[in-house]
Amino acid sequence: MTRLPERVAIVGASVASAMLIERSRELGFAGEFIVLDSDPKAPYDRPPLSKQFLLGTGPVEAAEWWPEATPVINAKAIGLLTDKRTILLDKLGEVAADAVVIATGAGSIRLPNEPAGVLSLRTAQDAVALRTAVDAGAASAIIIGAGTIGAELASTLAQRGLAVTVVDLAPQPMQRFFSGHLGEEAKAWMHQAGVVTHFGVAVESIQKADAHWTVSVSGLDLHADLVISAVGARPNTEWLTYSGLDLSNGVRCTADGKALLNTGEVADGIFAIGDVSARRVEDGTYRRFESWTQAQRHGAALAEYFAGFESTELEMAPYGWTEQFGRKVQVHGMLPPAGELVQVYAAEERNAALYRVGSAEEEAAWIGVNAPRQFSRAAMGMSLLS
Repeated sequence: MTRLPERVAIVGASVASAMLIERSRELGFAGEFIVLDSDPKAPYDRPPLSKQFLLGTGPVEAAEWWPEATPVINAKAIGLLTDKRTILLDKLGEVAADAVVIATGAGSIRLPNEPAGVLSLRTAQDAVALRTAVDAGAASAIIIGAGTIGAELASTLAQRGLAVTVVDLAPQPMQRFFSGHLGEEAKAWMHQAGVVTHFGVAVESIQKADAHWTVSVSGLDLHADLVISAVGARPNTEWLTYSGLDLSNGVRCTADGKALLNTGEVADGIFAIGDVSARRVEDGTYRRFESWTQAQRHGAALAEYFAGFESTELEMAPYGWTEQFGRKVQVHGMLPPAGELVQVYAAEERNAALYRVGSAEEEAAWIGVNAPRQFSRAAMGMSLLS
């Protein structure tokens, strides 16, 4: 028997939302989807903002993956009446539905006492402001944070000819993405591109005098034309503060995306997908996966749940990727921080490598650098030699 509601309200025009709608249509859903998003440019691709868009001159392009027959209403959600499955809006009243899907993603974390004028990159508006500043003649930039976004920005701005400095409290770049592995290699990529790095340092102050910025880190003063904060992302759940949902680092959910109340009970008809959802994993903890691919899987799995199917989408190992410093880096599986890192393939002439993380007795996780064929075969459990 189908569990598909007749009217579904989705907050957030994300890639997870798009996959939910597309897969539902494939499964025969003929009901109504109401999609709300506060970003006037949504939906659009976020990954290119730190790469192609910042390098180019064209506009932010609409997402080709968005279902054409599904309009997006530009409206800001300010609350949720959970028991009534009703979304409260800032200007358009309210929207009630049989099911509410929370897909609001994550927003940039801002530093304490961060002064006005510090840039960030999460939305199209952020990307336009950053590119405008670079186009206006900025010659140098300090990037605070060396996660994937910070590293991608360092790569792109160095490619545009800026003198780039990266600072981070962590001991190495992309600490979370790599789970502590390949830190020295990632540092080398930055240094080869001329990026100056300071790791293991704390930001003490950020000041602007005339058109120039000074960032003080652990007693050292750094100077640049631009300062960009890339210290991480926080799930967009402020509008859910009084909803009664468990908002511990995102919307806590069951493994298949049913939102949980503060009492630990399932909220009837409320779901969360994508970066905003913190899902229960095998060890009983809750984890958010900031991954394009994982967001798509969330959307497809929810569509299949609604249709009464046992989805296999969420059984697949997590996958993530980044492009920076002439390298496409791919990660398959949960990288154990204490796992053994073994290089199983290398092609130095094209900066390619493949690494296995974990012991031979465990299900291995993989890191591929400019090695798409070898990475795909390893992720599928196939021999690299066949």
